[in-house]
Amino acid sequence: MTSAAEPTLAAGSRLAHYEIREVLGSGAMGTVYRSHDTALDRDVAVKVLRARLAQDPAVVERFVREARAAARVNHPNLTHVYFVGSEMGCQFFAMEFVPGATFEQEIAANGPMPLDRFVDVIVQSARGLSAAHGAGVIHRDVKPSNLMLLPGGTVKVTDFGLAKSLGSDVNASGDGSLLGTPTYMSPEQCRSRGVDARSDVYALGLTAWFLLAGRPPYASESLGQMLQDQMNTPLPSIRDVRPELPAALDRALARMCEKDPAKRPGSMDEVADLFESLRPRPLDPATFAARASAFAVDCTLLAFVSGLVAMMMQAAETLAGFDFVPADTWNVLTAAAVFVMAFGSEAFLGTSIGKWMFSLEVVRADGASPSRPALLARFLLRFPFAVGLIVLVFADHSRVRIVIAAVQLLVVVVGAALFFARRGRTLSDGLTKTRIVYRTSHVPSRARADG
Repeated sequence: MTSAAEPTLAAGSRLAHYEIREVLGSGAMGTVYRSHDTALDRDVAVKVLRARLAQDPAVVERFVREARAAARVNHPNLTHVYFVGSEMGCQFFAMEFVPGATFEQEIAANGPMPLDRFVDVIVQSARGLSAAHGAGVIHRDVKPSNLMLLPGGTVKVTDFGLAKSLGSDVNASGDGSLLGTPTYMSPEQCRSRGVDARSDVYALGLTAWFLLAGRPPYASESLGQMLQDQMNTPLPSIRDVRPELPAALDRALARMCEKDPAKRPGSMDEVADLFESLRPRPLDPATFAARASAFAVDCTLLAFVSGLVAMMMQAAETLAGFDFVPADTWNVLTAAAVFVMAFGSEAFLGTSIGKWMFSLEVVRADGASPSRPALLARFLLRFPFAVGLIVLVFADHSRVRIVIAAVQLLVVVVGAALFFARRGRTLSDGLTKTRIVYRTSHVPSRARADG
């Protein structure tokens, strides 16, 4: 939205060979218009420097210099600058018109991003900014409204109106002026000190937090408090907002938003690689036959081991000539063996023996390893007879055994029915928010959810 004090150019007016069509938006430096390039017959975005700023020769000189610096960069994730000039007292430059929505608009419409899409957005943004930095240009105003999504899924970093050429004089960023958007401004920008590529890293970290949370990490309405937060307040944990996100992601965001630039990633390439390692793995859900076979193997092994232990203890008692283990204790020992084999193997080795034989494992929806409480819940849902064996100590054996067998059979039948009715998800999957998938798509860098 443009300021009431800033007159806008009328539709149909021209700046050089660009015909103004409509206002796209307005920012600290100027107004952006959707325009038509009459020479090449294409739509472009024309950014016009604010009138009051255009009266300052130093600002105009910087505006032109930085537009030319941005024009040197060519990358699929950056909007291209085509032309810089002056007409009718207006200082302007023409850049690529991006027919899409900003990520500020995207989040407002659809809410916080899922992890897989988020990683793709941040990696593309980092690659584009890396190209700009490689050409000696830093953005200085990275924020959700300056990231745009094209219909095909490509992300564009746009609006280099506050860009600074790394090859220009230090006074371009150290002259005491406050340039940028306070909500996404680095501590060094807040102090009006010299900035470099790590300032963009900080701003991209705050932008990333916004994409995941649906709001900025610092939201004070007071400019003074906002600047204090940027300079002194540690980045809030994103897991306080979305506990399901991996701890490694929280650490990555905190590192990007370190108050000391020296502690941040040194380049956008490093940022891109960091988030690539967090990209959710592609999941290959296990078939019913594979899951049923693995479950059958686990049950067979559990029965074999518990029976073998019982035979060995009975043989020892026969040799000793007396019973040194109470009869009901067998049930507890059997339940313990089942617990160790079924739950312990998945909690500490990542898979049960049956799943290992069929190359299966349990994961969360994003591909990360589930927490141990989730695995314990899966165990209780899959093997209720293990709990029932302990109940046998305090109840009539014959009746309870029938109930235990019936409940376990019911779990198997209901699980099979739900698998087909819910397209590959059983009751234990749904209640614990886990999946059983093939290990063939394993990604080594997965982080445990309770990590």
